[in-house]
Amino acid sequence: IQNLPVRMPAFIVPLEFNDEQKVTQFFMVPFFGACIHEPPPPPNQTIFVSYPQGFTLTDISEPYWISGILTASLVENEVATAAYTIEMHAFERYTEE
Repeated sequence: IQNLPVRMPAFIVPLEFNDEQKVTQFFMVPFFGACIHEPPPPPNQTIFVSYPQGFTLTDISEPYWISGILTASLVENEVATAAYTIEMHAFERYTEE
């Protein structure tokens, strides 16, 4: 998978913040509490997102729609391992459509 436009629902696990406390890097995971209260999901269910301009995350218990360009790319850190990355273009609170 290289450069595939996607819009996916997910829960957000913040990894890094900027000086204004906006989230600049995070994992997208399929359920609330993944990597925090529960063991991390497998790499094929975890997506790494870097968003240098940052955004304000109001509630980690709520899912969000993430839109961007998906690429298969392994990212590992102490929290989890992701098999994919997304270059995020937009996000919004999840609603069923």
